[in-house]
Amino acid sequence: MNPENGKKTYESIEIPEKLNEMVTQTIASKNKEELRMKYEEQKKTMKPASRRPLWRGCVAAAAAILVAGTVGLNASPAFAEEMSKVPVIGQLAQVLTFRSFHGTEGDVELNVNVPVVQGADGKELPAKVNAQIQQITANYEAQAKADMAEYKEAFFATGGTEEEWAGRTMDLFIDYDVKYFDDDILSLEVTTAKSWVSADEERTYYNIDLKNDKELTLEDLLGKDYVSICNKSIVKQINERIAADESVSFFGYGKNTDEISSMGGFETVDASTSFYLNADGEVVISFPEYSIAPGYMGIQEFVITP
Repeated sequence: MNPENGKKTYESIEIPEKLNEMVTQTIASKNKEELRMKYEEQKKTMKPASRRPLWRGCVAAAAAILVAGTVGLNASPAFAEEMSKVPVIGQLAQVLTFRSFHGTEGDVELNVNVPVVQGADGKELPAKVNAQIQQITANYEAQAKADMAEYKEAFFATGGTEEEWAGRTMDLFIDYDVKYFDDDILSLEVTTAKSWVSADEERTYYNIDLKNDKELTLEDLLGKDYVSICNKSIVKQINERIAADESVSFFGYGKNTDEISSMGGFETVDASTSFYLNADGEVVISFPEYSIAPGYMGIQEFVITP
């Protein structure tokens, strides 16, 4: 099921205007604080400099470079000094912070760390993936600013005052995490999230064969029977989670099957299904909010064990 369809179905339920506004503001405030706390907590657990801890079969954690923008700093002595400290991870690649910015632009508070994957010779590896990451994050940031500007315009057009607007901001987060890294494979997660009148989070994964400079597929990792392997494992785990906790709910599964089956739910993986490798090198399937379960269940992940 398309997550947007599930979200639209939920949002189509009629709620009295005053109650809706109060609930929306309360949820937005709670979501914004939770998102901020999550980001701050992540920063505490990250290692100094690299802040991307999940190496396997590698030397000590690598240092990353925090670059505010991409032009101008390259010529500075400070930049050159930091560049000299960055070791190569394994033999083939390293993950650096391509762009880092933390501050406020208008009504948007930005916490941005955009990665770039480079080969030992400094060449971007693979260039296609890096271009995708930079395009996705740039588009997300631009769209967030445009959405906030449109919301602000509508707010004042419908009678809102400066006093009522005061303190209204959008918190936008872009960050990344190295999920798995060895001499052959890099599994990278890029997270984009924003919180304002509501909160949302999206995760994009890149699984790279470093030696052959290409993106890996589920078939590459699990074989030609990957669909059957994944489906059996996911259905088994869904039923186990429902049996273990009565608050757990998946579309089309459990005691409410007839009631919620119209919402869709998990049926099968395919070549476009999102996944990454965890620290143990296991395949983890990741489903976005609303895709196979109600929104309160959040992003759902399943470790696949053939």
